[in-house]
Amino acid sequence: MIKTKHIVLLILFFICLQGVCLPPGRTPGAGVRFTFGPAYGFYNINPNHAKNPTARMSALVGFRKEIRLDREFKTYFLFGVDYFFHGVNFKSYYFKPDSLQLYDKTFAYDYQLTIQEINLPLQMKFSFTRENNSVFSPYIMLGYHFRYLLPGSLNITQNGNTVKKDALDLKFKNPLIYNKINSFVSLSLGWQKNSVNRSSSSFFVETNFRYGFSPYYFETSYSASSLFMSSAHLSLLLGLKF
Repeated sequence: MIKTKHIVLLILFFICLQGVCLPPGRTPGAGVRFTFGPAYGFYNINPNHAKNPTARMSALVGFRKEIRLDREFKTYFLFGVDYFFHGVNFKSYYFKPDSLQLYDKTFAYDYQLTIQEINLPLQMKFSFTRENNSVFSPYIMLGYHFRYLLPGSLNITQNGNTVKKDALDLKFKNPLIYNKINSFVSLSLGWQKNSVNRSSSSFFVETNFRYGFSPYYFETSYSASSLFMSSAHLSLLLGLKF
């Protein structure tokens, strides 16, 4: 019930923001952006209960509404939604049912964790050239992204043999409003080919670095307690703007 309430409130917020901020019709320099691309994660994990965190395959796909804020066609506000999945491999314990839980740092089991998120970005973009009469515009972008953790998945193996497969309820150690909600901050550097005459779409290439404020974790009967993880992510994004 709490989860549904927060999702509904966030959706209503963005609908209201679009209705208040956007002028009717298409304005020069504004538009809709669709983006996708691979990402790489840098992970830290509680060394008392695990070791050797390495990134798994990660990717992001997203939508942005872009609003021009000045008459110089250089400053823009963006908001939207991303689907972001990433993962980490690490070595840790596995406690069988009714077994004695010994924390001897043997870490004999391989964990493969997949994480899914819905992100709600709020970003400011600053172009170095006017986007209404320049063919190309390099830009920098600063952002704050709300994160909502979706159910994750876990595969545990030993010597190549599967020991456990499970769906996980991931949570933030330091939640914002709700235990599945926290945030990223981000810095992006991009290059955009503009549609000067507004008769066609444009495209862009962007590198994005995002840093998460809170570790996240999961709790099960077979895994170590306090298995906190944190991460930062570097992505290369390609996109279209209409």
